[in-house]
Amino acid sequence: MRLKLTGFALAGAVVLALGASVALAAGGLAGTYTTTVKSPAQLKGKWAITFAKNGMYTVAVNGEKVARGRYTSTAGTVTLDREQGSGCTGAGTYAWKRSGKTLTFVRKRESASCQARALVLGQRFTQVR
Repeated sequence: MRLKLTGFALAGAVVLALGASVALAAGGLAGTYTTTVKSPAQLKGKWAITFAKNGMYTVAVNGEKVARGRYTSTAGTVTLDREQGSGCTGAGTYAWKRSGKTLTFVRKRESASCQARALVLGQRFTQVR
């Protein structure tokens, strides 16, 4: 019985450690980032994306909120899903990297209905909060 309890305790510690690393990764991405899109004309403007620590994100263009959704992240990948307000109906997965206040995304997978999101996330973002 002692062996089972030890194995159970070890499994619990592994689960807690994995959960903590995902939470830290999400916290690592948390913040508000901005970029300026110059073309195409229909996307032109100052874009801001805010990643909250609770797994929600919001998108604003020229100060007006245009979309929101949920995200999950690891230390190097973020998946954006359940977006409302933009016409984007699928999930998108991106590699992300932050260097100082600069945040960049590299598309891994993106829904066909979310090409505007892919174009915007192809820009270099600067952390403002």
